[in-house]
Amino acid sequence: MYSIGIIQGRLSLPMNNRLQFFPLDWESEFLRAKQMGFDHIAWFLDRDILGFDPINDIWLKPEIVKRIDKLGQIIPISSVDAGRYPTCGPSRQDTIDQFSKLLPVLIPRLSTGVINIPLLEDYAPKTSAEKLESIDTLKQILAVAEIAGGRIGLETEMPVSELKEFIDGFEDKNIGVCYDTGNCASYGFDCAKDIRKLGSRIFEVHLKDRKLGSTKSLTLGTGDANLKECFDSLAFIGYRGILTLQAWRGEDYLADARTQFAFVKKLLST
Repeated sequence: MYSIGIIQGRLSLPMNNRLQFFPLDWESEFLRAKQMGFDHIAWFLDRDILGFDPINDIWLKPEIVKRIDKLGQIIPISSVDAGRYPTCGPSRQDTIDQFSKLLPVLIPRLSTGVINIPLLEDYAPKTSAEKLESIDTLKQILAVAEIAGGRIGLETEMPVSELKEFIDGFEDKNIGVCYDTGNCASYGFDCAKDIRKLGSRIFEVHLKDRKLGSTKSLTLGTGDANLKECFDSLAFIGYRGILTLQAWRGEDYLADARTQFAFVKKLLST
């Protein structure tokens, strides 16, 4: 029913105790994900590796893009988590410039055409002025994305009513929501109700689990994100998008991926 995938880095050796990262052995993850039964792999624009630029060092290098195209025949890249790119403040023009170069190359290589932009933590617009700046930035990025056939999914800290108002303000069907179950559970949101209220605005779902008030990710099913209720809500709204495991990984990261993948499939079958 759903395409179930996994975010980049969860099938690779750990890097500096980071949970989310662009892996050094990124090429091997394609076959690994396919062998484990995943339907897709989502990528990540990692800006926290010293001396590494995920746009110029990967996506704007034709020889690497050719390798990506070949590996994409094993298992598709579904979408990209854009990571730490500011949409408000003095650096937002750099974000616009970087994405204007990236998206024409990137979007044709994504099975969903979705670029997920997190507006979280230090990158969350909090004041009215910051929201206006973010909207302006995102409209310029969206204009480039639409030419290439892409869409933008926003991952935010906003309660559902505020998020709906923010999204609807664009008056564009190609901007929507990347709903992260773990983050939203940690904020105290009712994920199942949120999903029903957001409906067709949801472009992708990140599967994660956390306890209320905690930023620590947990094994799926052990936190406060009631995934069974979330899946029921997704069925209710007729969701046909993708599910991407952005879940906990420990030292035995491959076993963690297999266990949580099986957990998701079992919930979806009940």
